[in-house]
Amino acid sequence: MYRVILSLLFVFLVSGCSKNLQPALPESNVIDACVSSLTELQQLNRSYTGIQQGEVVAGAPWLRSNRLVDYYSRQNNLSGQQLTDLLGYMSRLAITGLQQELLLLPASQLQQWRQRFKITTDSARYINDCSQTLVQQQILSPSQSRRFLLSLPEDDDYQPFARIAGIYPITALLFKQGVMREHTWLYQQTTALQNSDWNTYGPINADTLAPNLLDIPRDSLGIPNLSQATKQALIKHHAPLWRLPDNLAVNRPGHPYWDKGNLKVDQQPINFNYISHGIHRSQTTLQLNYLIWFPERIPESRFDLLAGQHDAVLFRVHLTQAGQILAYDSIHLCGCWYSLILPHAQSYSETRQLYREPTFVLRTEPGRQLLSLTSNSHLLIASQKAEASASTQKQYQLRPFNDLLQLQAGASPRLRSSVFNPEGFVPGSERPERWLFWPMGISNPGALRRPGDHAIRFIGKLHFDDPLILERLGVGKDSSDLK
Repeated sequence: MYRVILSLLFVFLVSGCSKNLQPALPESNVIDACVSSLTELQQLNRSYTGIQQGEVVAGAPWLRSNRLVDYYSRQNNLSGQQLTDLLGYMSRLAITGLQQELLLLPASQLQQWRQRFKITTDSARYINDCSQTLVQQQILSPSQSRRFLLSLPEDDDYQPFARIAGIYPITALLFKQGVMREHTWLYQQTTALQNSDWNTYGPINADTLAPNLLDIPRDSLGIPNLSQATKQALIKHHAPLWRLPDNLAVNRPGHPYWDKGNLKVDQQPINFNYISHGIHRSQTTLQLNYLIWFPERIPESRFDLLAGQHDAVLFRVHLTQAGQILAYDSIHLCGCWYSLILPHAQSYSETRQLYREPTFVLRTEPGRQLLSLTSNSHLLIASQKAEASASTQKQYQLRPFNDLLQLQAGASPRLRSSVFNPEGFVPGSERPERWLFWPMGISNPGALRRPGDHAIRFIGKLHFDDPLILERLGVGKDSSDLK
């Protein structure tokens, strides 16, 4: 046990001392102005809005990272074109993030920034032009760029010091017993709720035909270049149906909105969506993400540590490059309650270790999924292929996830605020469980948080946006594959 504690302490010390290199750029007035202006804009965004999308790259505000970037940047055999495409991908992440966050800044701060750097063009265009100029210069030094990428610290949302202070080797085993009991209870709920008065929410005008992904152009990393029309067709084709066992107000998905500084939820059914990417068997996969939002989880007892304002469920579809279903999975927006849903034909073998959290696994037939949730706690208990003739009592709209980053926050349409505060949490969604669960090393456990910040295991380590998540869980393996 003392070896585990010493290992955790070593990781904590090493992570605190790591430092990345600085990118090499030639000296010129244009480049210096771009670096200075984007650096200051990023600092303004961090102060007023927080980083809403991606992870900041120290010393390079024209780039942002995520765990897919972490994966690619540590590949030793990246070709020159792959390096170019990776830097371009990081640049697009930064451009999108800076442009989104800029819209949340106070008008006075934005105006001062523009005046200070004598910006005469549209702010969004200026960000795009500067970022592309800088990344093109960086591409000209491939060896230095490779060393720079390798020096970037790996993104980790776990807190080693909290695990050390919380005597993790002991407390983790207690938590594991609780997780196993919870899984047993969840498997029983399909039978327990089978006679419920279910309410089903489905998409408006869902497409029945999926686009042919084999004809989609891809870059050297395997990331597809999807047109807006193709994105919409994919999102509509795979949009799930959601089933709730009653019509209580707490079980009606809605749309968050700001009301005098407080985040509330109306009863307009919305399914927010975005596209991400993963890796399976060295192939880049496509991930379709669907999010529904509930007003709260009400207390089920006097000492319910999991109750609180706001609750949201995220469902994800994993597609191969040919558009076939690899798997589905789901979490709550707190990162809690991870569920893995596999087609019956998909092989799977879970590694069982003492300090490894067991996975809640469901089986289904591939196709549009009908997802059954529990009342109030909104826990996924069943997933099955929706029949073509499946009826829905209520319909939801499909809206881009970025709408949640640009909610109107006052009488003026220009006054906007994100659902995520500068720390990346949904304000008001804190749960009492944080006072008990902190020894597992997850910051503010139970609170809803932005994509990219989801540590999904209390025992062991795993992130929802880990591009290798399916392989780490054992999807596509059988017992003979495991050592």
